[in-house]
Amino acid sequence: MKTMEDYRALQISSLELMKSCTCIIMTDTSNYKAHGTGVFVHIGGHYFLVSAAHVLERHGEFFIFLSQEYEIIKPGGDTYINRTEDREKDTIDIAVLRLDADCLPHILRSYSFLQAEDLAINHIFQNEEFYTFLGYPATRAKVLYKTDIFDVTTFFHFTAPLHSEKYAGFGSNPHVNVMVAYNKKSAYDSRKGTFGTGPDLYGISGCGLWFTDPLDLKTGIIRPKLVAIMTDWSIKNRNIIIGTRIDVVTGMIKKFLDIDFPDSSIVTVS
Repeated sequence: MKTMEDYRALQISSLELMKSCTCIIMTDTSNYKAHGTGVFVHIGGHYFLVSAAHVLERHGEFFIFLSQEYEIIKPGGDTYINRTEDREKDTIDIAVLRLDADCLPHILRSYSFLQAEDLAINHIFQNEEFYTFLGYPATRAKVLYKTDIFDVTTFFHFTAPLHSEKYAGFGSNPHVNVMVAYNKKSAYDSRKGTFGTGPDLYGISGCGLWFTDPLDLKTGIIRPKLVAIMTDWSIKNRNIIIGTRIDVVTGMIKKFLDIDFPDSSIVTVS
């Protein structure tokens, strides 16, 4: 009989796959300041960096970390962004950068890209800890003491979506957004394999929320699905982070580019 421990092990086994397509986005080369997180996606022959709009709207200023030897790149390409007059009140907060041919080979040396089948559109959220988010908190990015090594550590957290009746109080829409719990006092430390106090979440904007199907226990398949991009650590309640469904991301891409990808039955991007 499979237990919750077996399921947790399956989620933890997914960590390397998630890390391989997740990057830290930085803005200051003098002290390597963390600005946000991004996820790499490949759809219809195009290669994208997906993140929060408030992160990618600084395109041309930010750079992506490639290696601990201070190798970085400013990614070029076309940005498709959710425009708003007031970013603070933007409940979508999503942008997509289509990477150009100059930067792509360098990024491919350090990262992998999710494929279309890894994106779980039309996902029905379950109020169980079948989900994880993985990003780069600003406090986990630093130059190691007395070295020239820039140490970047991801943060990986087990979580469950909140019930839909809680959304209205945060200006969120369950057809567009997802709200999940952050239990800072019981956070998983992937470096030690133990639970303890987690970090502040500044810097994780643009990270992925992933679903690990319990049915995968039968096959042992390690194939988490990207269900949302997380954009906001709620000021009203620090135990909650808010994201936007991946359906909105694929809808934005289809709006601007002619790609063969299924339509969402949950949300339509106009």
